Amino acid sequence: MLKDHGIERYRLEAEILLGFVLCQSRVWLHTHFDTPLTSKCQALFFELIEQRLSQIPIEYLTKSASFFEYEFFVDFGVLIPRPESEILVKKVIELVQTHHLTQIAEIGVGSAALSISIAKACPNLHIIATDISQEALHIAKHNITNFHFEDQITLKSTSLLDDITQDFELVFSNPPYISLAYPLQPNVLFEPHCALFGGECGSEILEDIIALCARKKIAFLACEMGYDQKERLNSVLLDSGYKAEFYRDLAQNDRGFVARYNL
Repeated sequence: MLKDHGIERYRLEAEILLGFVLCQSRVWLHTHFDTPLTSKCQALFFELIEQRLSQIPIEYLTKSASFFEYEFFVDFGVLIPRPESEILVKKVIELVQTHHLTQIAEIGVGSAALSISIAKACPNLHIIATDISQEALHIAKHNITNFHFEDQITLKSTSLLDDITQDFELVFSNPPYISLAYPLQPNVLFEPHCALFGGECGSEILEDIIALCARKKIAFLACEMGYDQKERLNSVLLDSGYKAEFYRDLAQNDRGFVARYNL
């Protein structure tokens, strides 16, 4: 069924959904392939298949997303963490460890997958993580508690860094950066639009983050961005006092930057 509807990883996804129904691993499925399913499990499995055929992302069906070798709880209220965001995490970890940073902030925490992955690698680090979505903050809290990082990651309900008085050595963000006019795949449309669309051009929120960090003279800024935003953002960064290095994702698309403020 999944193959007939154009699901590329149809065999893998069928195994993931069946494993989810049975609370078993894919390895178990292969070693117990002759185990009969109860009528209840069959009904739930085919219900999930039908939902997947309607283009609902499999991560929302299983309430789980893999990121940076870890499994995070996700639901419709947060963006599903992408593999390309692992590059941003690695860049931030490198900055923290190289410059011995202890106080940083994430704007737009979502599921907290990025903050938790960074905190795991940097035990002496404290992160203030913000979001405007109460649903996202609820999911982030669930993951932070599940990974036992309550002492390292503090959640704040606010836009950008509004009403936060702490000083930060670094700010990182994977903000909404898609243009309102950009056509999205049907499955992506199930994700929260406030976490996807950055405005008419797409780069508006990124530009707000740059301006905010420049006003606060924050030493380091690391952000993910759209593939076509390098030229515009480089100009904004330079005008704001930042010198940036841009990086590409595995598909060789421009995907983000790491910038240092010229004090």
